[in-house]
Order: sequence, then structure tokens, then C-alpha cells
Amino acid sequence: MHIQHLTLATLVSLAGSSLAACGDADACVLTETCTTVTRTAPATTITTCVPTPTCLKVYQDCVSGGGGEICCSGYCAATKCRPTDPEWPGCAEDLEICSADGDCCYGNKCIGGVCRRE
Repeated sequence: MHIQHLTLATLVSLAGSSLAACGDADACVLTETCTTVTRTAPATTITTCVPTPTCLKVYQDCVSGGGGEICCSGYCAATKCRPTDPEWPGCAEDLEICSADGDCCYGNKCIGGVCRRE
């Protein structure tokens, strides 16, 4: 019985968090993440839903030596993903907003307005 209450509370919590407004969208679906990007030229801020990344971003927890999810940069040291692109943090990682290929880290391509891992 206790597990049912915890499960229900967790589901309600998750449902509530996914229903928050995100930019012009009412809410992001469960396979998406709300993200905000600030550009300097021209000065704009964009908040929108993007697909959930397929890899771990810089400074997220990872398993040094492999065995866990992979870092977008391909480099995990001291249990944190580390950047390997000299343009980082000025470039976008996996499934972050972009305008052109040059906006993306690690040689990824800008497809449909988001960086896609090769």
C-alpha cells in the first residue's frame, strides 16, 4: 500500500513538472526538455522545447572508464563530463538550439534548428 502511494505521488509530481509552460509552448511533452538560449548577435533570448539529449552534457555525472551513459564530448574524468571543444561553452551540445553547423560543438550538424550528434 505504501508503495502505491509513493508511486502515485511520483507520477503526480512528474506530471506536474511536465505541464509547466515553456516559452510559447503550453508545456513540453515527456520526450522533450525546456531550454533557454541567449544569443549575443543579435541580442535575443529563446525559450523552447527541444528533444531530450541522447548523451550527458558537460559537468553532468558520468562513470570514469566507461560503463555508463556517454558524454556528448566523449570525455569523462573524475566522474564528470568534460568539454573537448575549444569553442565550449560558446557552442551548443546535443539537441541544443542552433542556427548553423558552426553553432554546434564537436563537429555536430545543425538540423531542424537543433544540434544533432553524428
